[in-house]
Amino acid sequence: MTLPPITPKQQDILKLLYKYRFANRIQLQEFMGHKNKRRIAEWLKDLREKHYIEWIYSTDFAEKTKPAIYYLGLNGVRYLKTVDEYPPAEVRKRYRESSRSPDFIAKSVLLADGCLSLAAKSKSKLTYSFVTQADYADVDNEYHFLAEELKPDLCYERVEQTKRGTVVEDYLVVVFNAAAPRHKVRKRLKDYVTYLDEGGWRRRFDGSELMVHIACPNVAELIYAKRRTRALLKDIGRDKKTHIRFTTVEQVRLQGVTGFIWEEV
Repeated sequence: MTLPPITPKQQDILKLLYKYRFANRIQLQEFMGHKNKRRIAEWLKDLREKHYIEWIYSTDFAEKTKPAIYYLGLNGVRYLKTVDEYPPAEVRKRYRESSRSPDFIAKSVLLADGCLSLAAKSKSKLTYSFVTQADYADVDNEYHFLAEELKPDLCYERVEQTKRGTVVEDYLVVVFNAAAPRHKVRKRLKDYVTYLDEGGWRRRFDGSELMVHIACPNVAELIYAKRRTRALLKDIGRDKKTHIRFTTVEQVRLQGVTGFIWEEV
């Protein structure tokens, strides 16, 4: 079928929603580096009318101050299938965006904010680069192995030029779902502890060290995750030093993924 015409900038919006899944107008505008709020709003309205995107917007008085959240609609997915840039299986997942849970949507918006903060912190001697789950789902992506082994929500690299040379730090960010059963939490913690203990990252990236940052939905889950991780580390004889740190989702929301919010086990 023939899709309604859209501009290259509107196509960019669709690609951003493929990458981040759910995002509000402010985030999309920042990702595009566009200063004209009114023009972005016009593009979004046109995309909605042509069913390229859908939105989540409450008319309730208490919720009205919150920006609408956008996601790919039917024609948006159809368009991405014609671009031939993305894994077909990953594109097909976007057909189900309307049924995503509130936790999934909130996490997507949170991670989009995290990526924006990484881009904003990049300077001449300090740069950040990152990949999302949508990025490393591509078999040609350098980090595709994450899709099979660890499935973090975000992977980013911090590169700083110092007088002593280049300092490279790698991070995986994982956001635990509030509805996740404890057995799944235990398995994910064990997977990360085992991976770090076996040194898979160092072998793959020429000795580079990896830090795993895990955001828990609340303080109670934070305490549980830290206690469980301490037990796992003790089992493998590494209870004194770890590269896993924890915080709450609320702290990430307030201070960003690079904030001084991550607690050691």
